[in-house]
Amino acid sequence: MSTDIKFYFSTNNNAPQLQNTYGSMIDVLDACLVNGFGSQTVSTLTASGTTVTATFGSAHNFMQYQVIKIVGATQTEYNGEFRILTVPNANSITFKLAAVPSVTTATGTITSSLPSLGWEKPFSSTNVNGGGKAAYRSKNTLLPSRPFLRVVDELDPAYSATYAKYAKVGIVEDMTDINTMLGVQAPYDSASPNKNWVGTGSETSGVNGWARWYYAADRPVSGGLVNSLTPAAGNRQWILVGNGDYFYILPTTTVPSATVNTQHASAYGFGAFKSLLNADNSCTFLQSHLTLSNNGTSVTAYFSLVSSVAANSPLLLLRDYAQSANYKTANCLSLNLTIAGSGASDAIGASTLTNTAPFAPVFIKEDATNVLRGQIKNLFWLFQQKPYSNFQLIEKDSALYIAAFIASYSTLGQIVLKIGDL
Repeated sequence: MSTDIKFYFSTNNNAPQLQNTYGSMIDVLDACLVNGFGSQTVSTLTASGTTVTATFGSAHNFMQYQVIKIVGATQTEYNGEFRILTVPNANSITFKLAAVPSVTTATGTITSSLPSLGWEKPFSSTNVNGGGKAAYRSKNTLLPSRPFLRVVDELDPAYSATYAKYAKVGIVEDMTDINTMLGVQAPYDSASPNKNWVGTGSETSGVNGWARWYYAADRPVSGGLVNSLTPAAGNRQWILVGNGDYFYILPTTTVPSATVNTQHASAYGFGAFKSLLNADNSCTFLQSHLTLSNNGTSVTAYFSLVSSVAANSPLLLLRDYAQSANYKTANCLSLNLTIAGSGASDAIGASTLTNTAPFAPVFIKEDATNVLRGQIKNLFWLFQQKPYSNFQLIEKDSALYIAAFIASYSTLGQIVLKIGDL
């Protein structure tokens, strides 16, 4: 089974948490993209043929099909990255080796963890008031370009520490340090170069940033959150899925409760897309809230990764199809069966009627030019409203997927993300 695509949950052991605290988003990105996390001691590794059972002294909190990293076994065939086949109980998992091992039971001081996606973080800074700035980049030098994801997750003077928490994000073509940005940016306004990074004004009339990844608020994004209202303390739910070229992060903004709306996440993402052009040296996207709403105004949920609605398109491309030195906005298309957003309605009849829950690839269409630019990698559009439970695992056509509840254009729906191959 391939281990290229990996996924992580807020419920994994020692997972960093999205809280009402600056720096929370950077903590999650550091763990999943760069460092890995959740190291725990393996009590035994025992093979039956090529199938290995790992046992732990306490609950491991791994999920079926997550990728784990085993180190410390004296017999090297037991070490490496493996996709979890089954989770027999809270204290054991199984995975498969490439060949029958030399001994049935491994020896050594053995640990397991969740390995990172293998990105780099060449630049960063910290803030005395909490949080900081970070720049992440794919290590895949075979990509046509490797721009940076710049993240500012700290208190801005134009904002209040008690307000909703979000990271300001943007694509930066090149950097020499965390504050020196070169080349094209997305988003960017030449008349106001710092619009995405530095707030203006103060209190409820202030405006803080442009492209935003929300992670703590007083209500779900689908309910029209207000920046100036104070979020509750506690951990938010999140899932991150990706590989060395791209990733999607789906955070909720409220502490989980019995209220169903709290289970629906924002659909954010960054990285390389599959271009449909003969030559494309800037096939990088950023998905975010794209809003200049002031601190006292309600923020609506618009997500072009999962909605065909063109208004307020927040899907950002580093350059347009002609490769000119300007970023481009875009929205996404799939089979034209609904305009309300992915999973927002039963476009082809309820799953109880069709006995199926079909999903289709998502394509990028540039605004204004109407050029079909490319395909979003391994994210799929559902045509029935939440036919699966949240985080339900799906096996289809020798591939593995996970379904996730999302807020789509102020409605509640679901998307499907590929997590691996069988």
